[in-house]
Parts: sequence; C-alpha cells; structure tokens
Amino acid sequence: MEQFWKIFPCLVVLGSVFLQSAVSNTFADEINTSSGIPELADPLIAESPTPDNGLRFNYFFVDKLDANERIANLEAELTISSYASIEFNVPYTFRDPSDGSGSTDNLDVAELALKIAHGLTGNVIISGGLELGLPTGDDTKGIGSNNKIIITPFLGFGAKIGALEAIAFLGFGFPTNQQDPEERADEDLELEYNLAFAYWFMPEARAIVEFDAEMIVKGDDNEGVVNLTLGLIGAPDDNVPLEIGGGVSFPITADKEFDSRVILSLLYEF
Repeated sequence: MEQFWKIFPCLVVLGSVFLQSAVSNTFADEINTSSGIPELADPLIAESPTPDNGLRFNYFFVDKLDANERIANLEAELTISSYASIEFNVPYTFRDPSDGSGSTDNLDVAELALKIAHGLTGNVIISGGLELGLPTGDDTKGIGSNNKIIITPFLGFGAKIGALEAIAFLGFGFPTNQQDPEERADEDLELEYNLAFAYWFMPEARAIVEFDAEMIVKGDDNEGVVNLTLGLIGAPDDNVPLEIGGGVSFPITADKEFDSRVILSLLYEF
C-alpha cells in the first residue's frame, strides 16, 4: 500500500492525460499527417523522439557484479498534441545479491516525462523535454531511492535515410531532495546519452545496434560506462500494431554496471 501512495499522484496525472488523449485521438491521424514530424520506431533501450500513443513492456535479465536482477518495466506514452507526449515509466526490480543475504524486490525509480518534438524536414526530427525520477524505490534494499528526486532535461534527435534510422539522446540528471547530509555533499551530476541505429531489412522487421552510456560529470565518482546492445524487433502480424523484440547488452568500457543484460520487449501502439 505504501508503494501505491508513492506513485498515486503520477497515476492521477496519467489518467487525466489518457482521458484527454481518448477525446482527441479521433483527430490524431489528420493532425500527424500535417505536422511534418517523421515517424521513427523505438529501439530497445532509447526512446524514439517521435510523440506516440503506445504501451511498452520490457523484461530485463541483468547479471551485475554484486547481484542478479530481473526488472519488469511498463511504459505508457500518450500524445497530448501532434508535437507533444507524456510518458510514464514504472519498473519493478527483483534483486538476488551474490553474498547470499536473501532476495529482495521493490518498485524502482518511476519516471514521468514530457516530450516536445519538431520536424526539421520530412526525414529529420529534433525533440526535447523534462523527465522526473520519482522516489519510489527503497534504499535499504539497494533498489532505487525512497527520497531522491532526479530532474533530467533532455534533447533527442532522429533521422531516416532509406532503410536506416538513427536516434540520439542526451540528458543531464540533477538529483534533489536528498535527506542525508552525506548524500547532499556527494551530489553527482550525471550525463546520459544514447545512440541507436535501426536497419529495416524487411518491411516488418529491423536489426538494432545501440549504445547507451552514463558518465558522472560532477562529483567524486569519475566512472563512465558505455554499453553495446545488439537485437531484433519485428511485427508478427501486419494487421495488429504489436511488435516483439529482444537483444543482448555488454559493457565495452573498463568501468561497468553489469556483465551482461538480456532484454525482451513488447510494444503495442494505438
């Protein structure tokens, strides 16, 4: 029940946006065709800069240095205009420490984001927005945080060249609301960036090559992590707006957050 009340305000916001979207979706197709914003498909890790209506479920198997984790992640994105959308992201983590101290599970850091996009040409898009990381985790379990709020302004870019799509993302994470004086003293500014390529080798399927990275640009931790993900995403049925995907990630830097990561993904657009 405590976890529910932590995310209840976000559920209210999401519900309100959903109602607005349901009313306006009657006109969505006409708006999108005249907006000049190109449609770019989602990779496995990064987000498409295109505003969309959809539900996405990802399941991660993460082999970390000090634990094995399984993360069930539900994302909902709803357009509020032809050029803007709101996204709500709810991860739940199951953690099995390597020291044998016992398995734990908890909500991880839920995220609420506003994205605004602009089509530069028929094949190029730029986007920006603001993401809030909410204190829905539990510090005592080593899963997220139950006090820290992370404010992340971000920029996105996408381009289509024939069968190839490229997406780039850049965000700066500013932690706030730390309760512990030591946490406030050790406050880190985190840089996140992604670069993803999708190649449509057939009309219903695409191959994914993706880099996701994190770097501390202010603080005592000077680590920088870059991961490589290889995967496939495809639509089993042309008549159903459902995509199924999967991939494997590995760190390509000396610093690393995990040894390997397996991703399974379902995406339904409406």
